[in-house]
Amino acid sequence: MDDSGSLMLNPEISKKDFLTVTFRGGKLRLQARGFIGLIPLNEKVAIFVEPRVPVANLTRMAGISGSNSLPLPVIRAYETGEAKENRLLDLYSAALIHHVERVVEGGLFREYHRYEVESSFPSGRLLIGQTSRLHGRGVTHKVWSSHFERSANNAANRCLKYALWRLAQQSQSASVPSVKRARQQLNRLYGAFEGVPLDHSLRFLDDAFVTGRRDLPPLRAYYRDALDVARAALLQRKIFLDRSERGVKLPSIVFDMNDLFERYVRRTLEMYGAGAGWSNIVADGNTVGKRVLFTNHRSVGSQVKKLDFPESFATPDIVILRENGQDVACVLDVKNKLVKRRSDRDGEDQVIAYALRYATDRVVLVHPAQANQQPGLFKVGDVGEVSLFQYRINLAAADPEEEERKLGEAVAKLIAV
Repeated sequence: MDDSGSLMLNPEISKKDFLTVTFRGGKLRLQARGFIGLIPLNEKVAIFVEPRVPVANLTRMAGISGSNSLPLPVIRAYETGEAKENRLLDLYSAALIHHVERVVEGGLFREYHRYEVESSFPSGRLLIGQTSRLHGRGVTHKVWSSHFERSANNAANRCLKYALWRLAQQSQSASVPSVKRARQQLNRLYGAFEGVPLDHSLRFLDDAFVTGRRDLPPLRAYYRDALDVARAALLQRKIFLDRSERGVKLPSIVFDMNDLFERYVRRTLEMYGAGAGWSNIVADGNTVGKRVLFTNHRSVGSQVKKLDFPESFATPDIVILRENGQDVACVLDVKNKLVKRRSDRDGEDQVIAYALRYATDRVVLVHPAQANQQPGLFKVGDVGEVSLFQYRINLAAADPEEEERKLGEAVAKLIAV
């Protein structure tokens, strides 16, 4: 705490819902709120929040959902040592692949470099002083000249190339399909940096462009995420969370599991529907599928003055539309919360309100299944003409593709009734 008694938290932590901070019985309690990764509370303390999901499954979820990591613009120092952090290796690989693919698509960052050459076929600017000294030694068939060449051989590209190479080298269990696929992608992207040397000195880690001390050219701003991930991945190999004046500096990278889980469930249903030949449409209720919450389609109370308030919207996570694009077959809301039996009352009330607004008689709350908890679809009960269901998906399943198929089949059967 500071002199005023306030907790010394990084502003970025305060702005986002990373942690719940409470002080009870003389003890400070921190509770994770859906973000995973290394979260720096301040310059002295950082918390590593581990996912409940195996890293291989989490990498798959991130790939399917297209969800990005959220880099915190907080740089802090960590003491380096011999211990290795391999838990985030797959996540760093997936993030690096995602960002470097964008770099390759946008084009490599190139800079002009000045070269001085002794040659019989000069180009560029003649260097009088050096040429005079050369002729003074009796070499009259050559001159010194300088010229500029535009080259991809710079610290930013050396950093990305080395990170691709290093992560491919560190990949474990190459027989695992997801790991093998990631290694192939890393090697493919490595080939895009032909002409850039593999710099084992790692001097590029302190480059102004790589660290962010110097802004990249506006046309190459897409390098920033790739460089942040590459540098963090290289430095993350050896980390202790104790403060050190001589420590390396790196950006912390976290994943928003709430957003990732929602995107993953929605994308899983989209992929299943496409493969099964659905005529139904899986829509994002936060964007194209949202609707104004309150309407004035009834005459009840028309003589009463209408309350003035800003327009609000119903935004369920997933809206499954019939073929005509208007009628709603089902509404689903995704909650990254473990449940023993029923969902919490607020969540149930929320989706029942969605059912009324979307004129559908069936709604589903989707949760991750706990360990040793039976996954699948369960009926909670009926409220008037609305039937409420709960689906538990096993995110730690040994065969995640099978688990995704079961989700698609359960929803398909529900909306076919």
